Order: sequence, then structure tokens, then C-alpha cells
Amino acid sequence: MLLKKGLEIEMFAGKKDGNVLPLSGELLSVFPDLSQEPDQRNFEYITSPTTSYESLFQELIIPRIKIRNYLSSKDLTLIPGSTMPLAFEKVVYPSKPDDDYHRFILTTYKTDIVTTSIHINIGVDNNENFFKLLSAIRLDTPLFLALSASSCFHDGKVTGYKSFRWHSFPKTPTFIPFFTSHNEYIEWFNNQVKTKTMFNERHLWSSIRPNGPHRPNELNRIEIRICDFTSDIKKVISIVALIECLIQSYIRSGNWPKILSKSKNELDSLENLLNEQEKIVAKDGLDAKIWNWRNSTEQKCSEVIESLYSSLSPLANELGIIEYLTPILDTLENGNESTNFIKKYKKVGRIEETIQYFIEEFTNTDLKYKTLFENQVKSKANI
Repeated sequence: MLLKKGLEIEMFAGKKDGNVLPLSGELLSVFPDLSQEPDQRNFEYITSPTTSYESLFQELIIPRIKIRNYLSSKDLTLIPGSTMPLAFEKVVYPSKPDDDYHRFILTTYKTDIVTTSIHINIGVDNNENFFKLLSAIRLDTPLFLALSASSCFHDGKVTGYKSFRWHSFPKTPTFIPFFTSHNEYIEWFNNQVKTKTMFNERHLWSSIRPNGPHRPNELNRIEIRICDFTSDIKKVISIVALIECLIQSYIRSGNWPKILSKSKNELDSLENLLNEQEKIVAKDGLDAKIWNWRNSTEQKCSEVIESLYSSLSPLANELGIIEYLTPILDTLENGNESTNFIKKYKKVGRIEETIQYFIEEFTNTDLKYKTLFENQVKSKANI
């Protein structure tokens, strides 16, 4: 049985030359289901939870095409990448100036939080192993960043990072321990809010976190927050499929990573090591040399992912989702979006020309998937 999946897709919109504009207020007036971020230059749409990958594909493409059509009528477009690629004003454009949380975020972090990303929520409701799963998936968050990295340009500069977003994003709190039980998590969580390390339940900004209708007490899903915005929907879904296969493999086998049975001090050291791994991957992406916890060797991130893909493919076949997992092979062969941005930049020598090329590529890919979806609907209608 497949797990429920829901995605939060943060995006940029603006001019066809690559300049990001503060449009979330205007878009919300047209599309009331959209969510606003503290600054109006990024906005979000959210898919409904579904076990079906076909439904997830539809949930991802349909709202995007509607947004595209509206933007096109204004001679505007969607812009790829997870940081603003061209030089921008260092001022904030509040979306909800009377909201205490939004005001705190903008006052504290200013434009550092004007980024886009993909948050992947996987339902594990009523699972007694919730925190074991959370810890196990946490070991692999650097891999998800490597596959999705798309923020090598920022403020008109080549940053030297594959994910400048994750390098610069203000992760909060700076240290988050591994949790062995729900009660331990509740106590830690409440203490962070009490000491004002966190403003509220939403102010837990980490690569992965527990999520649910009433945090911290009622939890029903694991939220992976590390991924950059990836424009190709099929590649987004491939990361989702990889995460689902990992979770399914742990649930089915009960073979938890032995490294998680270590003492508290050792687990705290592991948390510090993982933070360093994420920094390395933010810098070098798929080419990053990381510690492979499965065999305790140093390997390129792409090699670790390739090995993981091979080990999980039989399960993906059994679950009937191998077609959704296979685009990972294309990412491994041809690179993540940042890799492709840099390749093009080296040919043309200008960030503006590079981002304009990928704006067109982004548009064409979405339109191709729109046609694919429409053909699927017609095919079903004719059955």
C-alpha cells in the first residue's frame, strides 16, 4: 500500500528577463488557494494528500498551468531556481504586515528568506515507529538536496554553490537533536518556544521535521524541507518516490540503521556531522564527497544515490512506481539544475542570458506535461 504524499511548492514569478517581482498579493486575489510567504516575491501552492503518483502529477501541473496562463496575459512568467538570480532590491515586500510571525521573520532575516523550495510531506499516521523513521530519513537528507539543487546564481552573481539557498538559509534552531520518542520531542519543542529560540510551531526550519495538524502533540507526517525548487515535475516526483521507497523499506523490514542505536552524545555528534554533510552538498551538489553511513566510506554523492537507486528498484517495482523513480537516473547522468545552469553560463558568459534560456525551457517542459495530462484524460474518456 502506497503512502499519502503532499507537496508544498514555493515559486518565483516575474519578467521574462529573469527579474523576480512581488506578485503574491495579486496572484492570491486571482487564485485564493495559493499561500503567501512573508515577502511577496515568493508564493506557494499545495497539493492535496494522495497515495497515487498519477494524481500527484495532476496536482502539480494543473495549478501551475493556470498560474502560467494568468501571468502570460500580463507578459510575465514563472522563473526557475531557488534564489533570485539577478540583482534585486534589498528591501522587503511584506505580504501580511499585521501578522506578528511574518513581521518577526522579515525583521529578523530580511531578504535571506526570499527563496523557493519544495517541501515533501509523507504520511506516516499512527505509526509507532514515527521517530525512528524521522531519524532514519534524516540520515539521507543531503542526497535529496544534491538531486534538487538549483540555486547557483544569486543577486547577479555566480555564488560558487550548487544550493546557495541552503548555504545561506537561516536554519533554526541551529542544533536539533535526534529524538527517540514523541514525549522527548514535545518537551524539547515546548522549551524552544518558551526560551524564544523558536517564535512558534512554524519556526522550526530544518532539513526535515515532524508535521501534523497540532504540533507538537498530534503528528501524522514527515516533512522533508531541504530540497531546492526543481522545475521539472517528473524529477520532483522521482525524489518523492525515492523517499517513499526508503520509508517503505524501513517499515517493511524493520531493519533500522544501526548507527541510530548509539548513545546520546554519539547521536549529537552525528547531528553535527550531518549538518556538515549538508554544507558540503550545498557547495558541490552531486559531486560532493560525503560520508556514506551505510558502509562508512567517503564517496561522491552521485555514487551513493546510484547505489541507493539500485537497492530500492526491486521495491519500487513491487510497489508499481518504478516509472516514477527512474528520472533520478537522468539527474545522475545529466546533472541537477544548478549543474545545467553553470554549463550554459560557461557557454554564454552572462547570467541574464542563461536564466532567460532556462525560463523558456521551464515553460516548454510545463507545456509538454500539460499536453501529456490532457492526452491521459482523453484516453481515459475513450475507454
